[in-house]
Amino acid sequence: MKRLFHTLFLLLLASVWAQAQITITSDYFPEAGDTLKTATDNLPDGIDIGTPGGPQTWNFTSLQAPFTANTNYLEASAGGAFSSFLTADLMVLLPGDNEAYYNLSASKLEYLGYFGTDPIGLGLDLVVRYSPVLVERRAPLNYQNTYETTSNLLLPFSADDIPGGFLDSLPISPDSFRIRVNIIRSEEVDAFGTMNIPGASFQVLRMKRTDVNQTRLDAKLPFINWTDVTDLIPDNPLLGELTTQSYFYYANESKEPIAVVSVDPDTEDPTRVEFKVVDEIINSSLYANSLQPGIFAFPNPSYGEVRFDFQNLSTGNYSIKIYNILGMEVWQKEFWVAGTKSIKVNLDHLRKGTYLYSLVNSKGKTLATKRLLIVRP
Repeated sequence: MKRLFHTLFLLLLASVWAQAQITITSDYFPEAGDTLKTATDNLPDGIDIGTPGGPQTWNFTSLQAPFTANTNYLEASAGGAFSSFLTADLMVLLPGDNEAYYNLSASKLEYLGYFGTDPIGLGLDLVVRYSPVLVERRAPLNYQNTYETTSNLLLPFSADDIPGGFLDSLPISPDSFRIRVNIIRSEEVDAFGTMNIPGASFQVLRMKRTDVNQTRLDAKLPFINWTDVTDLIPDNPLLGELTTQSYFYYANESKEPIAVVSVDPDTEDPTRVEFKVVDEIINSSLYANSLQPGIFAFPNPSYGEVRFDFQNLSTGNYSIKIYNILGMEVWQKEFWVAGTKSIKVNLDHLRKGTYLYSLVNSKGKTLATKRLLIVRP
């Protein structure tokens, strides 16, 4: 009798466990004409990714973001660089007038490459093709699926194309350069359960993705041919080996990932969370042109602790400057950024009232000025 009860219990448990799992179908693939709405918390607090397995419940309702970003999927032929990606089906406009190109089939969304800024921040516009292509999404997607992918980039360019200053740091005078990138991607669908984000809940599968990028710079020297000069380049964090790790939470009823959690690969502490914006919170979000540089203060009004979120900035040094209503500077902070960044500052020393905050680049040009309201209890 005990054995029968034990067997029935295990069968019931297995049935519940199986019912809790889902299969992600191609319904979650974006298509031409789709607009994906997301928001990003660059300083996530209280986010616990948990352990593999399931069923689990993830509570990400504490996520905050000052604006909603739109990602528009267009017909590939609408892109200015389409002639370099003639087999592409889709194109996405990226910050800085970059264009990403994709292939779409019944089972895969493949990333062919992009036209835009080079991978090591030299300021060059290049056609970047992955060989072989990188698979961004697959279907069907099931719990415990695993995938291994390797891809490469080989990007030659003339030394004459490099902006001034870079060549001065080298003890050599090459005719041309090439960027070599090797990408090793490991993916595992390692968990399933219920994901709670601001405004909604979803049944999800979680996919863990680890990318190991090895980026090198070669120079072509007279009579020597190509030589690796990576170690001659000082203080470029984009060269050498870089490991990134992210967790993607997918649901069948959403083209957007419900959440993408970027973590420190050593500690697995969340460093950034991009999440789906649902109808219930769209009206409380400030829409931003996802292609333009910008700065946002959040919360605003604030009691003194303010988070500044920066969007789509070119790599370089910047300053935030705060002015009172008389135009006098009352606070400033300098920082380095590439693309998107968030910083949290304490402005308790400011009296309550209305202020202006400005984003200033290294040349002293003011890129944006907005209002900040400081209140007191």
